[in-house]
Amino acid sequence: MSTYHFLVQLITFWCLQQDMNQEDAKNLSPRQCAVLDSALDTIKQYFHAGGNGLKKTFLEKSPDLQSLKYALSLYTQTTDTLIKTFVQTQTQQDQPSVDDPQGEVSIQVDLFTHPGTGEHKVTVKVVAANDLKWQTTGMFRPFVEVNLIGPHLSDKRRKHSTKSKSNNWSPKYNETFHFILGNEDEPDAFELHICVKDYCFAREDRLIGVAVMQLRDIVEAGSCACWCALGRNVHLDETGWTILRILSQRSNDEVAKEFVKLKSETRSDMELG
Repeated sequence: MSTYHFLVQLITFWCLQQDMNQEDAKNLSPRQCAVLDSALDTIKQYFHAGGNGLKKTFLEKSPDLQSLKYALSLYTQTTDTLIKTFVQTQTQQDQPSVDDPQGEVSIQVDLFTHPGTGEHKVTVKVVAANDLKWQTTGMFRPFVEVNLIGPHLSDKRRKHSTKSKSNNWSPKYNETFHFILGNEDEPDAFELHICVKDYCFAREDRLIGVAVMQLRDIVEAGSCACWCALGRNVHLDETGWTILRILSQRSNDEVAKEFVKLKSETRSDMELG
């Protein structure tokens, strides 16, 4: 590895490798981002050496540099913009459900746009779950939690849950919920994050599996009825993890905290027994 690439990776590590559980972590300020940007320019000038060193095209096309510049641009964006970017870029979140399915859930989704105001609404019917992979020696009470993910939702309801069903590994629900998206963005900026959980009294509910339905996939038809396979967690690429790290540092932002918790949650076999 060249010294140039080492320095760029060192700055990247300093910016991004934050502990997601660290409560006192701070988000990079615009001024700090500007300082880092200036430091990158200085590094490039040093290694270019007035034309006697590395070529400018080599410096500019460095994957490490491009990745770092993109990360720095994300740090200064609002929570709404970051979540919108997440939805638009994370198109393979359901990969774990293909590799290791934990059951499936039947969902019906209908989109509606008011012809006068342009306000978008989505109706979600949770029909049933099937073949849930869960072993327990105690009471099993599965329920389905539907979360709406997207921008401009801080003042809107973002979560609905079905009633739980006792000791049923293929429960029927037939419960319908309504979400208001607003008219600031089109439906393709939103997704449904669907969790099946085991209800636990007096302690946190245990995740059985998760599925993601992106509304962009049903905009043209306007509705969809399907079985969604459940995975142990969602799959994220480098951009997804970068956005999660940035939002995890916004400890006073309830939408950011809620989003990070949903997207970082994973099923643990330690909970089975």
